[in-house]
Amino acid sequence: MAEIYKVPYRTSLANGFEVGTVMRIRGVVPKNADRFYINLLCSDEPDSEIVLHFNPRLDESSVVFNALKCGDWVLEEFGSGSAFQRGEAFDLLLIAKIKGFKVVMEDKEYHHFRYRIAAGRAFLVEVGGDVQLELVKIF
Repeated sequence: MAEIYKVPYRTSLANGFEVGTVMRIRGVVPKNADRFYINLLCSDEPDSEIVLHFNPRLDESSVVFNALKCGDWVLEEFGSGSAFQRGEAFDLLLIAKIKGFKVVMEDKEYHHFRYRIAAGRAFLVEVGGDVQLELVKIF
């Protein structure tokens, strides 16, 4: 049986999220889920900049990508289709490439989010919302 992480889940990235870093996140979307998020934060401060805000919105059948820079949200980007279903498991990879984050789901590139803030500035991962989290692995 898979381990269940307490949500919201936070862990530090000792070496940041430099180019070449891969994060694997596995979980299950509960049957009554509306939204969940994965944030790569610059610090543990309440007003921290967010390098990547990955936000599946099941209530809108969308996946939103964004960044919080100098206290303001930047222009939202949307992934192609929902990609997440209530009551189903998911397994995704976030890969720091030279120009942006590559998001891989089911062995296919789902979206490429160009950096608005350098990936290497991310020192904290936060996962929260309507999600049953089973794995967060950084390599």
